[in-house]
Amino acid sequence: MRANHQLPQALGELDAALKKYPNERELQILRAYVVGESGRVEEAVKQLQGLMNKTPADRELYLSIANVYIQAKQFEEAEESVNMALASASKPEEQEYPRFLLGSIYERQKKYELAEEQFKKVLAADPLNASAANYLGYMLADRGVRLEESVKYIQKALQLDPNNGAYLDSLGWAYYKMDRADLAEPHLEKAARLMSDDPTILEHLGRVYLRMGKDTQAEQEWERALKEWPQAASSDFDADQAAKLQKELEDLKLRLSKQRAAQK
Repeated sequence: MRANHQLPQALGELDAALKKYPNERELQILRAYVVGESGRVEEAVKQLQGLMNKTPADRELYLSIANVYIQAKQFEEAEESVNMALASASKPEEQEYPRFLLGSIYERQKKYELAEEQFKKVLAADPLNASAANYLGYMLADRGVRLEESVKYIQKALQLDPNNGAYLDSLGWAYYKMDRADLAEPHLEKAARLMSDDPTILEHLGRVYLRMGKDTQAEQEWERALKEWPQAASSDFDADQAAKLQKELEDLKLRLSKQRAAQK
């Protein structure tokens, strides 16, 4: 229900579950996420703070609070919560996810050097962290910088998880940025098969088709992207991006319509 944005129904089910299992911590945390996603951010944060008991287990709650703030795009508050989690991490492995999360917070604020520093710290501690390798590679690719290095990071992630649709999308997007649509196409097509409801992947595939002169296929992928985005679990494809894509799709449809009329 949460994944399908049926938040009131999800909240009802969680409340019913918590009546049966009132001390179930994971249910309490999940309920706070749903409350936050419903727009009641401070209420969600207070619920999570209420679970704290001044023990190392609070680290998980600080990270949960950070995720609530990230969803609400309150990045300064999210950063503060992650730093609280880092302060309570005594072992290197306990720092990996907080640093990954901190890198994603910096990236969303376009603080790219700080983000890269965090992802590299994660990879220094754990060279097999596919998520960090992919995130770093995609971040470089999306900005169109150090593209050869970007591809290496993403290929490393795919060696560890070869059928991950998000990683395949990253590699396809890096090749697209290198102006190698021929290399991008198979990776993005596979990504779209694996994650057929992801609007970002569908948008990327449409752009590759457009660059290859496959305008009708581009039109179809962009229509799918716009159909899927309101239900998308990811917050990265937002309303502004959808509006921009809608305008590009309308321009593409007009051009195709003129071409078809000229062929009659």
